[in-house]
Amino acid sequence: MRYTLAQLRKMKFPYTETNQFDFKSELDGFEDIISSSEAKVIETIANIGPDSYKVEMDISINLFLECAVTLEKIPYSIRTKACEYYTFDKETADNGDYVYLEGQTLDTKDEVLSDILIEKPMKSVKDGVDFFDENIEDDEVEQEYINPAFAGLKDLLKK
Repeated sequence: MRYTLAQLRKMKFPYTETNQFDFKSELDGFEDIISSSEAKVIETIANIGPDSYKVEMDISINLFLECAVTLEKIPYSIRTKACEYYTFDKETADNGDYVYLEGQTLDTKDEVLSDILIEKPMKSVKDGVDFFDENIEDDEVEQEYINPAFAGLKDLLKK
């Protein structure tokens, strides 16, 4: 959503709008994201003071992530809610948890992208795949490596 201060001043609140954001260039290829759909965002704006606004966002997006073990494509859906406070007043921004808007435009695209990345799991694993193979024999466990140059010192410590 992108609105100028003049448009916001003329709105009747609460104002609700549904938007589609295309984050393909930002998300596709990011870490383990293989591809993404458009994000659907339902935004509700409320005026909470002079030139200060509360924006509640319902965000939904479908991603395809790479399995951390098999490297296969895994579908993953994100459904989340977020709330941001914006202000055009520097003094209000200094006294609270507001995003200060230096220009004349309120744009939520960056915050929506941030919320998607926050909700994305750090790693994803395909169902039925384990990180550890429980059938590993004790002999297969890596033995401690001792540098031959220090092998004689190992016996000194035992005394």
